[in-house]
Amino acid sequence: MASSAKPNAKPKRPIAGPKAFLLIMGLSGLAGAFAGVAGVLTDGLSGMTGFIVNLLVNGAAMAIAMGLCVWWWRRIDEAAREAHKWAWWWGGCSGMAVGGAVLLTLLSREDAPLLPGLTTNEVFAFGMTLTLTFLLVGYSIGWLVWWAQRR
Repeated sequence: MASSAKPNAKPKRPIAGPKAFLLIMGLSGLAGAFAGVAGVLTDGLSGMTGFIVNLLVNGAAMAIAMGLCVWWWRRIDEAAREAHKWAWWWGGCSGMAVGGAVLLTLLSREDAPLLPGLTTNEVFAFGMTLTLTFLLVGYSIGWLVWWAQRR
């Protein structure tokens, strides 16, 4: 099965600098705002209808965000691609491991000070937020390390 995409193809029109950052962040923010506003507007829907509408709205927002990621990825240079891949693998995985250890420690202790009084949804949201925070901090450190080693 032949693929028309070349793995080491040069980026299309390069994208860099503050304007590119603001464009991508602005469009991503619009996708998030779309999901947030639609979620508020459809809050009154209950049952399966509400679930399906929220699923479609959030799915559309995520599809827009993924489309922006693909568009951006195809336009950055090879060094930037390598920096992001390295940072996600080493930094993101390391951060997620630390976050997972903290989360498992908190969840294994019934007397943990953060857990009493929280609903199941709140504990789940707390765990997701904690893990994502550690992952992003690890990624950021990994990205800085990658560039520092090559400058």
